[in-house]
Amino acid sequence: MIIEPNTNRLILPDIYNARDMGGMKTISGKVTAYRRFIRADAPSALDAASIKALLDYPVHTVIDLRSESEVLRNGNPFIHEPSVFYANIPLFASDPANVTDKTMKLVVDNTLGDLYVYMMDHSQPSILNVFRTIVSSPDDGAVLFHCMHGKDRTGLVAALLYLLAGASNDDIIDDYASSFNYIRPLVDPLIEANPKSFHHMYRSDATNMIMLLEHFNDKYNADIRGYFTTIGLTSDEINRLEKRLF
Repeated sequence: MIIEPNTNRLILPDIYNARDMGGMKTISGKVTAYRRFIRADAPSALDAASIKALLDYPVHTVIDLRSESEVLRNGNPFIHEPSVFYANIPLFASDPANVTDKTMKLVVDNTLGDLYVYMMDHSQPSILNVFRTIVSSPDDGAVLFHCMHGKDRTGLVAALLYLLAGASNDDIIDDYASSFNYIRPLVDPLIEANPKSFHHMYRSDATNMIMLLEHFNDKYNADIRGYFTTIGLTSDEINRLEKRLF
């Protein structure tokens, strides 16, 4: 398996936005470690060779952030993989394919940034479950977390991890915004098939992450440890989570 220089993308057939979160320089001068966290789009179409490549990386934990209906419709090759702990932890129950759903209507009528703010405030039990799962996972392998395109639900979790690591807002925004470059094969057909008012949902505009980080600053005083404490993580769990990043 090839890791693309400068982007940290794992180059595999049928997955486009799988990126190792190592190599992020923090404000204090530290650098996040490789082979600890992989953020990704859905691995549903991976063939046996690609699955083996990820298992050999080694991926020991897979956190699927999609709704139950998405998992039922698209599947996940890691559900029955004996060497992997698989957890389906939806960040919201809505199916993104149902644009009449209240949560999805929020996105259609506003921006993805509004969705991220909503999740930060209202999906806290699920976010707590995600990070508790990470903390309790084996520390001798990587945690792969993903949603459908690897930019929205995955983008929120990645941003929270990078905030804990001490990355700059500019680097977090750039990391988020780069997703659109990688997922074009997935979303270009959707952009072509849908009205212009839907197109922003398939991109990863920097303004969306800017909105989330401004909300984080205004409501949570830009205090990531305080946010994690608010949602229910203990000081020991936060320390263990931070240790996993380096």
